[in-house]
Amino acid sequence: MLKQKVIECYSSQGYEVINKPDIQQLPFDLNGYIPDLIIKISEAQGFIVTIKDAAVNLVVSEYRDIAQNIAEHSGWRFLLITGEDATPIAEEDIADHKLTRSQILHRKERIAKLISIGEHESAFLSLWIFAEILMRRHARQVFIPIDRLPTILMLHHLHDQLGISADQFERAIALNEIRNRVAHGFPVKSIKLNDAIENLLNLVDEFIAIEA
Repeated sequence: MLKQKVIECYSSQGYEVINKPDIQQLPFDLNGYIPDLIIKISEAQGFIVTIKDAAVNLVVSEYRDIAQNIAEHSGWRFLLITGEDATPIAEEDIADHKLTRSQILHRKERIAKLISIGEHESAFLSLWIFAEILMRRHARQVFIPIDRLPTILMLHHLHDQLGISADQFERAIALNEIRNRVAHGFPVKSIKLNDAIENLLNLVDEFIAIEA
């Protein structure tokens, strides 16, 4: 059962986990919303969690309102956990520190080195991972709690909630298709892959600008 797995994962890392909290156990007024779990780092810090077995038919707009309400209280963050999450359980960082300029430059330099030695597939996959990191971070920053979802669902919800433009969405979907081909060993023509790297670099730069 997913909920029990979540409880065990967080409990094993030393968190206090409250299952089916009642109103008296809530850290503050949640406007009628009752979470599935409260995961406490301390009395003033932790995660407020909803668990869904499936990632389909999520009413993300409602969860976004909940996430925004919770974010108004320092030290607390909303988590939407599903049985199809791409992110491992219990790996969230409550602080969610901003990427530094040196971290960004280091990643870009490493990718440029791969390109310079002709490792285009490795460069593309490394760049795609960086793009996903930036998109998932952006989702958290605008209170769209979809950053744990599988990539394709994350992209659709990010677009539906106006977290990215229609143009960015279309480019990301096309680039994700190329990512799938490369990751599963299907051939991609070198010219097409070079164009994809350039397009992905542009998308990454757009999200770095948002991060800045």
